[in-house]
Amino acid sequence: MTVPFEPPSGYPQPPAYGQPPPYGQPPVYGQPPVYGQPSPYGYPGYGGYPPALRNGLGTAALVLGILGAVCGLTLFGFFVAFPLGVLAVIFGLIGRGRAKRHEATNNNSATWGLCLGIAALVMSAVGLVFVIHVVRDQNACRDRAVTQQDYINCDNNF
Repeated sequence: MTVPFEPPSGYPQPPAYGQPPPYGQPPVYGQPPVYGQPSPYGYPGYGGYPPALRNGLGTAALVLGILGAVCGLTLFGFFVAFPLGVLAVIFGLIGRGRAKRHEATNNNSATWGLCLGIAALVMSAVGLVFVIHVVRDQNACRDRAVTQQDYINCDNNF
């Protein structure tokens, strides 16, 4: 007959209190693990804790992408939308890479940040083309002006 609190056969006996477990064996519950031992949880590092997630760049990509897209929709915000879009694309690509390597869990945030960063870049390019077109039309109108009233009318048309 077996003793009711005896561990099943095949399991090692836990070490005495205050003694570290032998090398290569998982630590006993309630005792801190010994540094350098293989982790019983499958994670490298001290204590077998999983590595910290690195979600910061994916979140930053999303925030910068949203800000860049909003600035790109404003009349002269394309000057600000361009650097925000560039940063959102860079951070989104890095964040997606981290998510693929399982270092981060916010793949969707990084992807949306990347997409919104590209949209901010496109909107900034469209805004720049629009401003260049308006300035050229304004200059052409002033060049064609014969009288002072024609010159003033060029300013009133835009």
